[in-house]
Amino acid sequence: MWKKRYVSETCLWFCTLFCCAVLSSCGAPSTIEVSPPAPPKPSKSVRRLQAKIEATLNDPLFASSNVGVKVVSLATGEVLYEKDAEKLYHPASTMKLITAATALVKLNPNYRFYTTLYVDRREDKRVLGNIYLKGGGDPVFASDDLENMVEKLGEMDTKDLQGDIVVDETYFDAIRWGKGWMWDDGPIGGYFSHLSALTINHNGVLVRISPGSKVGDSVSVQLDPPTQYMKIINEATTIATSEEAQLKLKRKIALNPDASGGGSTEENVLMIDGVMAIGQAEMNRRIDVLDPALYCGTLLREMLAKRGMTLRGKVRYGEVPEGAAEITKHVSPPLSRILWKMNKPSDNLIAELLLKTIGTEIKGAPGTGEKGLQVINDFLGEIRMDTGHYALADGSGVSRYNLVTASLLTDLLVYMFRNFAVMPEYLASLPVGGRDGTLTRRMRGMTAEGVLRAKTGTLRGLTTLAGYTATADGETVAFSILASNYIGSANPRRALQDKIGDILTRFSRQDFDDK
Repeated sequence: MWKKRYVSETCLWFCTLFCCAVLSSCGAPSTIEVSPPAPPKPSKSVRRLQAKIEATLNDPLFASSNVGVKVVSLATGEVLYEKDAEKLYHPASTMKLITAATALVKLNPNYRFYTTLYVDRREDKRVLGNIYLKGGGDPVFASDDLENMVEKLGEMDTKDLQGDIVVDETYFDAIRWGKGWMWDDGPIGGYFSHLSALTINHNGVLVRISPGSKVGDSVSVQLDPPTQYMKIINEATTIATSEEAQLKLKRKIALNPDASGGGSTEENVLMIDGVMAIGQAEMNRRIDVLDPALYCGTLLREMLAKRGMTLRGKVRYGEVPEGAAEITKHVSPPLSRILWKMNKPSDNLIAELLLKTIGTEIKGAPGTGEKGLQVINDFLGEIRMDTGHYALADGSGVSRYNLVTASLLTDLLVYMFRNFAVMPEYLASLPVGGRDGTLTRRMRGMTAEGVLRAKTGTLRGLTTLAGYTATADGETVAFSILASNYIGSANPRRALQDKIGDILTRFSRQDFDDK
């Protein structure tokens, strides 16, 4: 029997070998391609969810618009809904989701920024030579922080300072705006502050304007912080209560005929014209300053003067020399806290400074927008995003050169939620529906209020929303809704986004499910 079995197995072996040789000689593939299994049919509850979202997107408000949507379950990975999810859209401020994610992963949630005060040398507590203030990209450095540094300097003999105040912003390049920003953005409002590694008070001043006590009086203008860096030309007057009141604020533009081809130059001079009515409420406006590092140095000089420290030199740009003596260093709050200040109110300055910081820390000084974007692209490639299917230009989303898909944003949200090392800080930075940030006035009275967390984005003709919510079953979902190419107010389109967010929050697999 064993001989018959041996002969049979041997014949079978030779036959198999012969067939393989024939197939190989005929050019047949050595492996068999198997088509991937078809995705499972959605349950009745999911189909009902999809129908509700589809009905919302069929609203006439979206008739002439482009809308990209993708919703994914964090529990199962199931795509609950998608529509034109691979088409390109301007992300607006949902770009900050990408910047924040890269910063948390590459820098870590406890990363800190440093602003350092040096002097040329000190002898027996006496300051000699120049004072140096070096910026490290801290986006939340403020007057109070600088005052604390001046206190440390005041502990030394600084009655007669012979040198200059030298401001060092070489941690970054000197490019003041993001790529693709519009020429007419700013300077009123504080949304497009100039960029510098040495930043203070959001690189702006708060202008407080109030009417005089009687008709004909000039309006009262105060700066916060008080400074001579921003000059005021006040030609506004006070009128009777019954008359129409209107103020005009603009930055002075100086003609520059000596420049090649002529041209003009902005100045740190605010011109105020128009009228205010008696009893009218105080008007507050943020004004961006030019050359933020010089602004910071000027505030330092003014603080020293208040303490009786006379500075004979001037405020100028420069670098901290080797051998300079460190006096004190300000340490920022951790990155996790700073991301709150970026994402909840959608702060453009923080996003752009963070982009350059990423570039410096990973690619080397000076930090640039280009280096920061290289780090972002590397990060997205590492987590298997299709780097050939999007284009990025800045860190805040102000630029219309940015192009992303709903899939990119949603897939990034899925990755960040599953990355426990940074997920809590990432999630906590997002506005909460009906509670805070840019979602304070949205979704009130809806099931999504207090539950949904998402980043908003708005440019003219464009509104975006991307984030997370928990369903009625406690299942977390990630979503993105990008709507573009419409005329008129964003508010009614936002209402439809909110409606979709509420549909997701009320969704339950227990209703209308397959049995």
